[in-house]
Amino acid sequence: MDAIELLDIGEAAQFLNVSETSLRRWTNAGILPCLRIGRRRERRFRRADLVAFMEQPAVQSQEKWRDDSMGFQDQTAEAVAEIHGNHLCGIYGTDAGRLDLAVPFLLEGLEKNSVCFLVAPSDVLKDVAQAMKEKRPSLDSDIEAGRLILTEHQKTPAAQCRFFEIAMKKAEDEGVDSFRVVGDMWGLRLLVSASEMVELELGFESLIVPNFPVVALCAYDARKFTGVELLDALKDHADTFKFPMRMLAD
Repeated sequence: MDAIELLDIGEAAQFLNVSETSLRRWTNAGILPCLRIGRRRERRFRRADLVAFMEQPAVQSQEKWRDDSMGFQDQTAEAVAEIHGNHLCGIYGTDAGRLDLAVPFLLEGLEKNSVCFLVAPSDVLKDVAQAMKEKRPSLDSDIEAGRLILTEHQKTPAAQCRFFEIAMKKAEDEGVDSFRVVGDMWGLRLLVSASEMVELELGFESLIVPNFPVVALCAYDARKFTGVELLDALKDHADTFKFPMRMLAD
């Protein structure tokens, strides 16, 4: 087999005997090299890079080879917003709880030079931005420079995913290397059905999370969504269960 042969993510995962999710996280973290090809920027792996990865010293490998069942580099001890590739669900029961979820998450992203997105109804955009500005007086400059993007939801799941794809690709072309997204999901629920909500979450999981260095927090208002809808939301965000207590807010 040619040493420069390119493997897709499924073939690379089989070669290393790990999950595709682990490969996405390792490449997002810069631990495992990969190439991005095509309009969808799909990952391709050199066989020589995979071999080199397997041959790393044992001490390093013990940390880097932990699969998802164990948690990459002891994820439970790491800030949620640090872990690129995660798609998390947050549930809150008060307006203050919503701020507790969104504000620290976005502020930390700005501190680390990530491009941050807040997607929410107009009143929520205003409230969260005001709370952020109290802790970061330069927030208006962040917004003007495109480091913080405030926007209401698109009208369909497909349009929402396309919005992220275009915006993130443009930012990467300009040198941005990480993203954070907070979506207050009631804004979308006002536009679409419960089944279309699931469609958006699955689309984001398959189109955005694997292809961009992003961590996303989808915030659900327990006062407005039904119990069944909240259950569906948790099912659609498996990463949440690595940090169960951090994703709940009063």
